[in-house]
Amino acid sequence: MAKICIDVTNISPGKGGAGGGIATYARNLILGLDELLEKSEISELEIIAIGHSGFLDGLKLNRIQKVFTNVNNQSFFARNYWLHFSLPQFIRRNKINVLHRVIPELPFFKASKYVMTLHDFMFDFYLDNPELKKYLGTINQLKFLFLRFLMRIGVSNHDYILVPSTAISLEANTRFPNKKLAIKVTKLATNSARHIVETSGKRDSEISIGYVAGFYPHKGHLEAIKLMKSLQQSERGKNVKLYLRGSKVYQNYYREVEDLIEKEGLRDKVFMEGFDPNITIQEIYGKYTATLLLSRYEGFGLPVLESQSFSKPVICSDIAVFRENLNTSAIYLKSNPTKEETEELLDKLYDREFLDQLVEKGNANTSQYSWSKTCQETLEVYLKLLSQS
Repeated sequence: MAKICIDVTNISPGKGGAGGGIATYARNLILGLDELLEKSEISELEIIAIGHSGFLDGLKLNRIQKVFTNVNNQSFFARNYWLHFSLPQFIRRNKINVLHRVIPELPFFKASKYVMTLHDFMFDFYLDNPELKKYLGTINQLKFLFLRFLMRIGVSNHDYILVPSTAISLEANTRFPNKKLAIKVTKLATNSARHIVETSGKRDSEISIGYVAGFYPHKGHLEAIKLMKSLQQSERGKNVKLYLRGSKVYQNYYREVEDLIEKEGLRDKVFMEGFDPNITIQEIYGKYTATLLLSRYEGFGLPVLESQSFSKPVICSDIAVFRENLNTSAIYLKSNPTKEETEELLDKLYDREFLDQLVEKGNANTSQYSWSKTCQETLEVYLKLLSQS
């Protein structure tokens, strides 16, 4: 009996550790693999998911075994003791053939075949950009340096690396030119396709733009406010309102966003909706005419796909990963758009036929992505490694 262990001990929402998009990925990966095993003829394969009870308890699994281990991810010692000592011991004791860590950290010691998911190079992106690094403070800079160190150990010790986009795959090969990387692109997806709604032909007098992103400095909130200021220079732009929804991750950055709204006189045009853990994804996207995301960097960019799955036109920054995942189904904005580009954006926002066509493209685009496909491709990586044993 071949054994695979998926380690999600870093996923402890509300208690530190990885969360957000990584938690969404981990949840759907485990659920999808369990469903695949139920449907498949593979009987000589056992998958174990090890992690916090608070995370795993909520997953209804039939074929995947749960093992509860609560690691204090906020403790430097506890986190690393688990990763480099307790986890390898668990692997050997349970005769695990393949270990999959859903974050880019692997043990120093080789105890089985190793797979890790490398979501992005965010630590490098912040540490390499002074205008972003300033938000970190000394403690976070040290934390980022250490986590980047762990990621590089993982790259050195991997048997396979899973990434969410070709853009990250290309970046990995650029950052590690002297290493032969075994990389597989397994894209993310959204579960909300069944909630697609028809777009009304009626044009509202107010154009509501949703901005769904936690307050991280790379997410582009400041650029969005500057865009709103430019839109106000046009009479048509006065009907546009911006709604910022996300958790206050970086308090100093959040205050800077608030200050800029005040400075630009946009308190009646830009609204802080805050973070509500009880609101549904339908309620989040349902109120908007369109959504905006001007991120400087993403590993995948799940909110833009979620937006499309709810039949909302997407306006986003012109970065490689968005071009890869959205193709022609979005409106792309360059940094610091000119007056002419701002007027062109308004033309599109007031063109109902154009927006309807964009929604149709978005719906077609989201149909290419599914967690089932992601899980199938992940399972194929496991089976490939097992065949090499």
